[in-house]
Amino acid sequence: MSWLKRFRRNADPLDSELLRWSARDAYRVRDLLNGGLLVVSRSGGGKTSASGFRVSRAIVAHPKSCGLILIPKPEDVAMWHGVFAAAGRQQDLLVFDADKSPLRFNFLAEAAKHGSTREITRCMTTIGETLRAGDQRGRGEDSAFWERETERMIHNAVEVLKLARRAILAPEIQRFIVSAAFDRAQLHDTAWKAGFHCRCLNDAFDSEKTAMESHDFELAADYWLTEFVAMADRTRSSILTGALGLLHVFNTGLVRELVSTTSNVGTEIMLEKGKWVLVNTPPARFGDMGRLINAGWKYLTQLAVLRRQANTDDFFHVCWCDEAAEFVNSFDSHYVAQCRSHLGCLVFLAQSLPSFYSALKGENGHQAQALLANFSHRIFHALGDIETAQWASGLLGNRLEMLVGGSLQPATDIFDELVGFSRFSGSFSSHYEPVLQTGVFLNGLRTGGPRNDFLCDGILTRSGEPFASGENWIPVTFRQG
Repeated sequence: MSWLKRFRRNADPLDSELLRWSARDAYRVRDLLNGGLLVVSRSGGGKTSASGFRVSRAIVAHPKSCGLILIPKPEDVAMWHGVFAAAGRQQDLLVFDADKSPLRFNFLAEAAKHGSTREITRCMTTIGETLRAGDQRGRGEDSAFWERETERMIHNAVEVLKLARRAILAPEIQRFIVSAAFDRAQLHDTAWKAGFHCRCLNDAFDSEKTAMESHDFELAADYWLTEFVAMADRTRSSILTGALGLLHVFNTGLVRELVSTTSNVGTEIMLEKGKWVLVNTPPARFGDMGRLINAGWKYLTQLAVLRRQANTDDFFHVCWCDEAAEFVNSFDSHYVAQCRSHLGCLVFLAQSLPSFYSALKGENGHQAQALLANFSHRIFHALGDIETAQWASGLLGNRLEMLVGGSLQPATDIFDELVGFSRFSGSFSSHYEPVLQTGVFLNGLRTGGPRNDFLCDGILTRSGEPFASGENWIPVTFRQG
């Protein structure tokens, strides 16, 4: 039976079946959307080539699926072309890169179409989180202060440019900031008054504004004409470093070419046309530039999903992130908690729990744990560290186990010893023990390759609802693609 026929036979499109974990356990679209999927394994454990490959083929084969694909290395493009070819959907895969694709997507122009100044600024700073991943940990309150001040500087620049009816583009924002007056004397300089910064302030002052816009302009003007010029040099330099460092990435090289010029593609091509966009700027090849482009696509797509009023027969959207710690940011936790009602979900493939700790800030990994707690289905292949194994075991909880013990006392006389009369003393106790010990996730799971007949074992867990076995976990096996 074809996938299209199977889809049409279901009264509710969300009940259509994607695959089966076992003979009695189906995985439906509704299950995918209800918390997404997390796949974890050590390097070479099978998360991409085995379970990831199987699940991706099942999702792409569904006629109402669309999505965004973020990849960690260039060779993954060939695998995805094979996945779409097997589903007969080669025309539905759009590859966004600088090598062959003519596609361009201006991030800030997209944000400006839908958002306020605050949202445009948050778009820039959230995208920029990927550039700071792992670098700000341990700096405590000072780090939070500089990030807030950087965001405030960008916000006040965007506010003036927007009211001056200028294009909200990264080059314009950078030009406005660098042409600001750095001391009070410069405010009276004829050359500065003829410059870009002052002209924008004048245009914003003269433009027609609502009462709210007038209030916001006064705050922005006061920032640039009073507060900024009075800042201590070191304070101002530190804030400028953060703002201009982010804008520099937007305005140079591959990033400028792909996401800071024009737009001929956007998020609507997925949600309205049922297409998939593969962002082929892997960090392994493009470094920070690749991270920023991936982060921008992900953040703007997530906003688009949350904005739409979805019906059950609309395209459902999958945000697929392999080596997810490369692309994760603070917005993901908010997204995964709300995207279900908008027919959206996340599929994350990762190596370990600590990889998320290093990418997300927060004491004791709380931000990472808040994100990962939202995933309802999790597949654990062979793990490589005890912390992730303990976390996986803890997800299954404990159960009461009866422990039997005893001891054999020596015979009291020769007669007892001759006839074999024993003096056994038994003991019984009950304890709560893990449903699965951590060792199950660390040892004994096949990891593919010729010696394992290309089979990869895993433990599938589900939150809240047991499988047909009555347990909230089942063993699963996938063949490598």
